[in-house]
Amino acid sequence: MAELINHTAFPALLYDALDQHDAGFSVLAAHLSYDLLIRPEDGAATLRFSAEQTPLCMADEHYGEPDRTSTRLESDIVPFKPRLDVVVNGTAYAPGDRPVPAFGAAIRIYDRTRSVLVCGARSWKHGVTGWSLTDSLPLAALPLRYEYASGGLHRIEERDYAASTNIVGMGWYPAEFLRQFRGNQLPAPQIESYEHRLRGISDELPAAGFGFTGRGWRGRIELAGTADAAWQAERHPLLPRDFRMDFWNGAPSAQQFEHPKPLTSVPIALQNLVPAREVPEQGVYFEVPVESVFALVGLERGIGLTRDLTLDTIVVDMDARKVYCTYRLALAEELDIAEVQLRYIAADEREAQRAKAARMNPDPSVREFVPLPPSLMTKSAGHAAHGQ
Repeated sequence: MAELINHTAFPALLYDALDQHDAGFSVLAAHLSYDLLIRPEDGAATLRFSAEQTPLCMADEHYGEPDRTSTRLESDIVPFKPRLDVVVNGTAYAPGDRPVPAFGAAIRIYDRTRSVLVCGARSWKHGVTGWSLTDSLPLAALPLRYEYASGGLHRIEERDYAASTNIVGMGWYPAEFLRQFRGNQLPAPQIESYEHRLRGISDELPAAGFGFTGRGWRGRIELAGTADAAWQAERHPLLPRDFRMDFWNGAPSAQQFEHPKPLTSVPIALQNLVPAREVPEQGVYFEVPVESVFALVGLERGIGLTRDLTLDTIVVDMDARKVYCTYRLALAEELDIAEVQLRYIAADEREAQRAKAARMNPDPSVREFVPLPPSLMTKSAGHAAHGQ
């Protein structure tokens, strides 16, 4: 394993990984933490580096018992993410903070909007025409967690029946459960997707929410490949041959995007994820910058390479007023790496560093070398830096 020298204030880790074809490579991951500063009068927010940078998430963190609650944070220690994950955790607040039977909450990333309907406590009630939903009781706020969305797990006669799209949810009851149930009222889900509204008590709907989806839920587990008896006998613990790297993307599919280009930003807007007492209009909008985080890779044969790290995970924690970003770089083992240096250039220092490198690097009489990432080595990158 090559040595990691971290010249930044950001927690980072260099680790080994294998793909589904058993090809080995090294992965450099860095974790950046921001405070989210919201202007009350209009909801415009800015990001400021947190004084205390949060470590990389080394293992999945749940809101409670892992098998019974949804994932708050997924492990950062993965080989590769083919797309950018944008995850939003938080609480939904009714307009004006006044209790109402139902209200909407929404997020917009780039030009893509996702919305959910948040309802007060309600029930499935059995009548002459079957099961139907009762009216919702008023509520002012509800955590946006998959525990309140349609789904669930039931043990019936020593057998488990789980909603394939959301095992931690509520208000989903399979026919096997209803056949042995003797009452006429059952709790119903409190979070719905506008795209997939509740229809029947036994319908399995896509999980409604903005957080990390479960690794074993339908829509994601299929990407994990064929883990059958042959795999167990011949390859375990290696990945199945038909494993897809898309599995490592944990955001809902509508919250996955192409990796953002260096020196750009990711615009995010939120509605009804802050209380009116703090932001009267309850809308918040901000941009997550793609920072100049890069690696200087020293090879055994004495050559140095620079590579931009890729921003592949954004977690917005509205309750904590924090934004967490994970950057990643994969390095093929064929490179024969001696050491990896993690470096960072602040946005207001990019042009000065480019000018310094242009002046000093070509001059053989100057012993100091100024490393630049590829994104700052081109003329177009310089213009992009000015635009931030």
